[in-house]
Amino acid sequence: MIQLTEENVDLIQDYIDQSSINIQSLKDDLLDHFCCVIEIHIGKGFSFDDAFKAAIQLTAPEGLDYVQNETIFLLNYNRIIIMKRLAYLLGFIFSLAWLLGVYFKLSHLPGANIIIFTGMSGVAFVFVPLLLLNRFKGSIQTVLSEKLKWIFGSLGIILFTLASWMKIMHLQGAPTVLGLAFLVLGFGFLPFLFFRMYKKSLEKI
Repeated sequence: MIQLTEENVDLIQDYIDQSSINIQSLKDDLLDHFCCVIEIHIGKGFSFDDAFKAAIQLTAPEGLDYVQNETIFLLNYNRIIIMKRLAYLLGFIFSLAWLLGVYFKLSHLPGANIIIFTGMSGVAFVFVPLLLLNRFKGSIQTVLSEKLKWIFGSLGIILFTLASWMKIMHLQGAPTVLGLAFLVLGFGFLPFLFFRMYKKSLEKI
């Protein structure tokens, strides 16, 4: 079996150290993996430089930072699944409470305002933030326009929910908050939504 020189190993280590990887065990695993792959390619007649390039292409074609992000995602996979289940379960419960509250309100049944308030508050201040957190945590890489779409959309929903609650409770400032919600949704969320839809449509051509 061909053995790499200390100089070769140092070059590989320097390449790994230049990345933003901060997990030492991952660095060590990558170093061992690179050495093994390079030794195999050198055994096939490759030069060290060509073998190193081939190892990079096989191990980290999208860069070492991507490897770390993917590793962190896989290590936290079970926790991410639990968070997603919790988020959507709470979203269902609060949305159901909101809908039930509206029914109570239209039917002039007692407790309508409390049920609506609970449902709206849960959707705006529990479900939407959890959904936003899960969205970003569950994605290894997310382009800026996609992040902004979700941020403006979440903010618009929160403001709209808050304005609706203020309107029901006859509180001052409801029209202002409602107008701000429409501004955020109309000039923040919608442009990025349709831009992302346009970009995805081009990818299908």
